[in-house]
Amino acid sequence: MGYVNLAKLLSDAKAGGYAVGAFNIVNDLTARAAVQKAAELSSPVILQTSVSTVKQIGPKELISFLRALAEEAPVPVAVHLDHCTDPEYVIRCLDLGWSSVMLDLSQAPFERNLSETLRIVEYAKKKNATEEGELGAIVGVEDEIRVSRSALADPVKSFEYVAKTGIDAFAPAIGTAHGLYKGEPDIDFDLFKKLSAEIPCPLVVHGGTGLRPDVFARLVGLGAAKINVSTAIKISYCQGMRDYLREHPDENNPLKLDHYVMEQTEACVEEHIRMFGSAGRAKA
Repeated sequence: MGYVNLAKLLSDAKAGGYAVGAFNIVNDLTARAAVQKAAELSSPVILQTSVSTVKQIGPKELISFLRALAEEAPVPVAVHLDHCTDPEYVIRCLDLGWSSVMLDLSQAPFERNLSETLRIVEYAKKKNATEEGELGAIVGVEDEIRVSRSALADPVKSFEYVAKTGIDAFAPAIGTAHGLYKGEPDIDFDLFKKLSAEIPCPLVVHGGTGLRPDVFARLVGLGAAKINVSTAIKISYCQGMRDYLREHPDENNPLKLDHYVMEQTEACVEEHIRMFGSAGRAKA
């Protein structure tokens, strides 16, 4: 099924009552782990790339590998640029072949967020790509963006923003957080329900790491079509390395180390795919 446009993945998810996991990959190992586990479970999947990962590897090199990996996959795979605050860098990634992007100007004045997002939406359409937009402030640290105080998405501005920009997916701030939760998150399910009922495009949940299965189920039931998972992937990758090296202190075999770490990453991907209900949902 291969490399796909994000809009179809999410419209299928919204109609089918499940969510597609967007896993923040950091290298070829984590990308392969996500695709291989998705293929094994017959699930669509989104390979999500942070700006720091793109810059670390190089945009041309990264998309070349990810696109080839996606095109060979037996399940639908989208590649998404996450939380980019620079419109020109978003355009560069679209030119190189990303199938989906997110211009994050949620911290900018509303009118600038609206106008710049509209510009990216129009440009993305020319590339057969999609655009995700965000309103409100999602607390925590995500890549180069640090937010210390949350602010829920305003419903009136949300409706205006979606209507005027024509974005393909909308990420409203509803009380989730980037990174690890310190205590129980205060999620505004009523706000999410209202937005889901009145906004035509699929909704996205940021800050998926650490939410309980029942919280995921409730959000999916209310219409979440894309759920972002970043910190959990990083933890499985780094903790896997620590565990293997602790258990094999005298071994110096990178291939065995990679194999073990990949198994831990795959387990993380599988756990979330099953919680999101996307297993067995792969469509052409």
